[in-house]
Amino acid sequence: MGKFLCTPGPVPVPDMVAAAAARPLMSHREPDFGSLLGRLQNRLRDLLHVDGPVLLFPGSGTGALEGMLGGMLRPGMKVLSVSCGAFGDRFRDIALRMGGDVVSVDVPWGSSVSPERVREALQENGDVRLVLLTHNETSTGVTNPIWRIVRAMPEPRPLVLVDAVSSLGCMPCSPETWGVDGLASSSQKGLLTPPGVALVWLSPKAWKAVEETPSRSVFFDLRAHRTFLDKVEPQNPYTPPVTLFYALDAALAFLGEYGHARWFAARRRFARTFAEGVRALGCTLLVAEEARRSWGVTALRVPGMSKRLQKTLRDLGVEVAEGQGRLKEDLIRFAHYGDLGWPEIALYLGSLYAALRECGADPKTGALEAAYAAWNKEGA
Repeated sequence: MGKFLCTPGPVPVPDMVAAAAARPLMSHREPDFGSLLGRLQNRLRDLLHVDGPVLLFPGSGTGALEGMLGGMLRPGMKVLSVSCGAFGDRFRDIALRMGGDVVSVDVPWGSSVSPERVREALQENGDVRLVLLTHNETSTGVTNPIWRIVRAMPEPRPLVLVDAVSSLGCMPCSPETWGVDGLASSSQKGLLTPPGVALVWLSPKAWKAVEETPSRSVFFDLRAHRTFLDKVEPQNPYTPPVTLFYALDAALAFLGEYGHARWFAARRRFARTFAEGVRALGCTLLVAEEARRSWGVTALRVPGMSKRLQKTLRDLGVEVAEGQGRLKEDLIRFAHYGDLGWPEIALYLGSLYAALRECGADPKTGALEAAYAAWNKEGA
C-alpha cells in the first residue's frame, strides 16, 4: 500500500517535476544555467505580478525569512512583530536574535490578524521601521488579509515584510499591489517542488534599505545575489541546488499552463469541500471563519488525541501533521497543496472516519454527501 503525504511541506510533487529533478547536472557557471535562471525569474514574476528580481538561494522557508530580514535589520531597530501562530513566532525570534527592538502583537491561535489592531500598534509606536506579518499561518490553517492590513497602516508606512512560505503558489500573492516591501517563500509547499529552494522578493524601498545596511552574512548577502542575477548571463554567487532549479522550473511551468487563477480556484474548492466534510463528521475546525481558512492546510480540533489519531492515520497509509506549540496535542492538520480533486476528498474523509473510530470517537455518517454538495456548489 502506498502512503499519501498530507503534511504541509514537503508535499507530493507532480510526476513531471520529479522527472525534471532527475535530469543530468550542469555547471552553474555555464550559459545554459543562465537561461534556466532567467526563465525562473520570468515565471516567478508572472506568479507574483512583480517587476523586480526574485532572489533564489539554497534553503527552507526559515532561510528565506532570515535572509530577507538580515538584509535590512540593524541591532536596536524597532520592529513590530504580529503573530497568530508558531511561524509568526519564528519570524519574531529571527528578529530578536538579530538584535531587533521587538514590539509584539499576539493574536489568539486560530484567529486572523485585525487591520485595526496593527494600525493601533503602529500609532502607539511611531518609530517602528519594520513590520513582520505572516500571510498563511501553517500551524493553525489561518490566512491573514495582508492587503487590508497594509492599507490600514498610518502613513508614512514602515517597511512591511511578509512570510509567504505556505501561501505562494496556493493562493494569490501580489506584494506590489498590496504595498508589501518584502516577501519570503520556499519551494516545498505551494510551489510543488522538493525542499531546498528559498526565495525573496523586495520592493525598491526595501532594496534602498538593503543598500544602506552593512551585510553581516556572506551566504545571505542580498546585494551579492542581486549583482550576480543582473549579469548578462544570470548566476548565483554560490553553488545553487541545480536539480531543484530544474524541478522548480517544471512546477512553475505546470502552474502557468494550468492558469494561476484557475489553480487558485481549484485549491479553494478543495479546501472548502474538505472543511464541509470534516464538519459533517462532527469534528471542529480551528478556524471558524470560512473567509480566513487557508486554501492549503486545514486544522481540526482533536483535544488530547492528536498523537493517537496521527499514528492511526499513518497505519492507514495517510501521513498528516499534528499541532504545533501550545496546540501540539490538540490539532491534526491535513495539507492539500497538490493537484487534488474529488477522489482525494473521499480518501481523506474516509480515512479520517476510520481513524476516529479506531481511536474510540463516534464520528457521524453522511460526510461524503455533505462534501459532495459542497463540491458541486464550489464548482458552480
